[in-house]
Amino acid sequence: MNRSRMRAPLGLALGAALLMTGVAATPSVAAEVSTAPPPGITADRVTNEVDDVVVSAKISLPPGGDVVGSVTGTLAITHNGSSAAMRSGRMTMIDPEGRSLTGAQFVASGTANTWTSTVQLPADVESGTFEVSVNAEIDVTTTDGVVKVPIRTADPVLVPFRAKRNIPLIWTSTSSAPAGSTISVHGAANIRSLGTGDYSPATGQEVKLYFDPSGDAPEVFIDTLTTDDRGYFTTRQKPGASGKWRAEMPMTDTGAKAVWTLTSAERARDTKLREGTVTATAGGFTAGDHLMTHDVVLGLAPVQRRVDVGSLDFTVGGTSGWLSAESRRGEGNFPDGYRVQRDLTHSGLGTSHATFTFNPTLPAGIYDIGIRDEMKACSAPDWDGLEGGTSNCTHNVLVEDPTVTTIVVKRASTTTVTASRTSVPTARTITLSGDVERVQLVSTGGAAIRPAPNVAVKVYFDPAGSAAPVLKQEVTTGSDGTFSTSVRAASSGRWIVKYAGTSLVAPSQAGVNVSVG
Repeated sequence: MNRSRMRAPLGLALGAALLMTGVAATPSVAAEVSTAPPPGITADRVTNEVDDVVVSAKISLPPGGDVVGSVTGTLAITHNGSSAAMRSGRMTMIDPEGRSLTGAQFVASGTANTWTSTVQLPADVESGTFEVSVNAEIDVTTTDGVVKVPIRTADPVLVPFRAKRNIPLIWTSTSSAPAGSTISVHGAANIRSLGTGDYSPATGQEVKLYFDPSGDAPEVFIDTLTTDDRGYFTTRQKPGASGKWRAEMPMTDTGAKAVWTLTSAERARDTKLREGTVTATAGGFTAGDHLMTHDVVLGLAPVQRRVDVGSLDFTVGGTSGWLSAESRRGEGNFPDGYRVQRDLTHSGLGTSHATFTFNPTLPAGIYDIGIRDEMKACSAPDWDGLEGGTSNCTHNVLVEDPTVTTIVVKRASTTTVTASRTSVPTARTITLSGDVERVQLVSTGGAAIRPAPNVAVKVYFDPAGSAAPVLKQEVTTGSDGTFSTSVRAASSGRWIVKYAGTSLVAPSQAGVNVSVG
């Protein structure tokens, strides 16, 4: 075959081409919504005239992503005779590998003046641009008899048949996390064979990742990822807000567009973020978890602290597992320390959590956070359908570690400060006084707020404007937890007193505004 012959692209006016419909675009494959295929690109009609008999023809082809095993073209004509019949004809195609594929003879479709010809595709056919030709002869009946009118494409029409690609799985680990956490965004992609309709991993495919934060902020592009030999893609991200993730495989010459969106949440926190990871390998498969939580400051009321667990890479938590929290020191009613265990709550693919309750009578200090998670490692998603699945996640791996990360539990403190004068006409000396209190265990076995005697507090002056606070002096509380000191107020600003806390007591501070002039 002469591969250098003239070819007519679909987007141009084709002087002797057929009308092609439904072949130029394939719908996005979105897991949430099934959309109808958009109309295709239209090219010129084939029109032929014999003995004053005029026949105009067009052919329609299915969208490229809907092709499985064969391509059926529909030939429809209009004419100026009284009736018409298909005398002979068929559709032929040249696939992207240069193989000639001959269709069956045109047969009646059940609609007047309309016939179909089906071309069988090889099982190993590749997606890409096909050359489509039609050669038919129409018998048109007129008052003067039957006239034979040939219908032929002068040049083959270039038609893209794009494989249907899909993103059947995407999840974030975890789906809800403390503010500032780094989470994993995972996904899996497949591609459907034109020849057999079977799904297989979409390897080496470009995936664009976007994030649309909640609120008025616009969607932003995050990264371009590439699927691996299993069809997987993954990235570690710090979103900085709740919002919606969108993974998109843009349309290519051979592949249809595919899109999937999902939402992740970020929760507020007011203490230090804690994170840790743990992995284990069994039978050549590795699984792992990423734990996220944050510290605890206790007043007199119990505090609940959620620990989020996200699966690493392409592993998922099993149907059972737990988290543990164990203090490193004993105190009060727990001289040998304290340990608690909570079952994991599985809140979605690849994400779990457990919640611990801390009360002020428990030992303060560092708690080790451990996990036991019976996980499954995935060799590939289930490619048997568009909805995806985890039927190939059958490789059991026990992930277990008592010290994945920590939570630091401190008892609360409060600091107060007042000024002898909050407004002075000119620079002069004023007195700052206040106290420091903290939550502590008491002999009766409970906890109470008590003065903090003999602790250091630092006095800062934060001048009005953009200048940073300046350390002025350090004082120590008395036996009753109070302090008093003289400072010179030379300009307007805020006087701040800070108590640094200890390994068991949280810091606190207070301030008072003083105007000068």
